[in-house]
Amino acid sequence: MGTLQPNDPCLCGSGKKFKNCCLLNLPANDGDTQIHSLQEKIAHAYKLMSEQKWDEAINEFKHCLDEAPDSTEILQAIGGCYDGSEDYLRASEYYEKALTDSNDPRRPHILYQLGVSRACAGRIQKAREAFDTSLDLFEKPQEKDAIKKILAELAAIESGKKTPQSFLAQAQLQRAFSDFEAEDYEQAAVRLEKVSRLDPENSAVFYNLGVAYAFLNREDAALACFERTVELDEEYVTAYYNMGQIYLIRKRDFSRALNCFDKAIAFRQNYIGAHHQKGLAYELLGDADKAIQCWRKTLEFDPNNKQALENIDRVQNKHS
Repeated sequence: MGTLQPNDPCLCGSGKKFKNCCLLNLPANDGDTQIHSLQEKIAHAYKLMSEQKWDEAINEFKHCLDEAPDSTEILQAIGGCYDGSEDYLRASEYYEKALTDSNDPRRPHILYQLGVSRACAGRIQKAREAFDTSLDLFEKPQEKDAIKKILAELAAIESGKKTPQSFLAQAQLQRAFSDFEAEDYEQAAVRLEKVSRLDPENSAVFYNLGVAYAFLNREDAALACFERTVELDEEYVTAYYNMGQIYLIRKRDFSRALNCFDKAIAFRQNYIGAHHQKGLAYELLGDADKAIQCWRKTLEFDPNNKQALENIDRVQNKHS
């Protein structure tokens, strides 16, 4: 939901990814190069948008709008910039303006974006209206299924089963996944910190915040998030596994690592990675026999596991 990323469909409607369309062949704009054509100006604005320079992109798009005041593409892009800067009411305003052409092929996608921005702004009933309309226009079954899930979420909010902030939290979580894809872990952490305050009972939020902190080498913060994750959902096995990895690799606390891997295996007996890492922990504790047992258990679930095979051979040769 939301901000334009290089791998997203280009907003110009070409059907290509943004990085393979308007982001290509942009002028250097180093002060010596002037941008003349409207399409060049739009492409430059998209580049600013992809760099999350929201205010600059909005100004560029609005200059383009002076030359093409009824352009659906430009109006939609301005809405996207306001969406990215989390000004959801202003985003809604521009998405609404972009919907004036009832025959534009982008209409279902703009309605979807309008629904997202309205829901993020807490305008749940108006958001439902946009999603209801878009549901009739989308053709692919997976698109319709996604809209139906959103409508169910909005119904839960309207009935009081979920808080109005839950949709915004989910939207921000999806955007954090885009941050991960772009390897922008700092931005992901900042975003997820906000989400954790919006939805403090969401185990997935704390889990992904822990992942972001781990990438940023903030081990203690990561461990705290993973602990919170399993408090909220005791069967969140990957949280136990990630805690085990931190204790094993970063903290060198092999006993705690074993405890975490054991908890992961208790909920998922065929957790191949946990069995394998248990073997490494036992080896580092000096217990070669238990290490080999763990790697043999790994091979029960994954007979061709190259690492387990090599580890067994290495340890057996070392002690022969």
